[in-house]
Amino acid sequence: MTAKDREIAELTDTLKRLQAEFENFKKRNEKDWTEKVKIANQQLMVDLLPVLDSFDKALEDAKNNGNAVTIRKGLEGLHKQLHRTLERNGLREIHTEGKFDPFAHEALMREEREDLDDGVILEVFQKGYTLNSKPIRPARVKVAKKREEEPEDLRGKEGRDDHDSQIIEKTEEEQDER
Repeated sequence: MTAKDREIAELTDTLKRLQAEFENFKKRNEKDWTEKVKIANQQLMVDLLPVLDSFDKALEDAKNNGNAVTIRKGLEGLHKQLHRTLERNGLREIHTEGKFDPFAHEALMREEREDLDDGVILEVFQKGYTLNSKPIRPARVKVAKKREEEPEDLRGKEGRDDHDSQIIEKTEEEQDER
């Protein structure tokens, strides 16, 4: 075996070892990632358990006490508790005051308004949320559209356009002839 053949054999052996090490690294990395996701999910579940306990208690109280005011207060408390838990885990509500933002809002409807500028949010149909500053659901909203004034020269008599005015005048003439 020549020196070149030995060198090729050594390089081939080194390459095979590096490939095997890289495959093992990828498997370890994937296993570590899966384990981290499981731990994160476990922590979220631990954080949500008190909310589940509160739901159980609220359902038991509702069964024993049908008072609507008490049930409403219980539901408000549950909502607040769940909201705080989700916020601790990175969930934030997308603000819907002011102007429409296509990166945070989804416009389901537009309403012509003379008193508001284009893009002002009029109504929220569904709240939107971000998780750790990344949007996970846009806020679904109704947005104002500035009503555009029709130019004077396109309007005919009493705000009608010329074509409509001619049709109405012809119809009135036909009725007079009858």
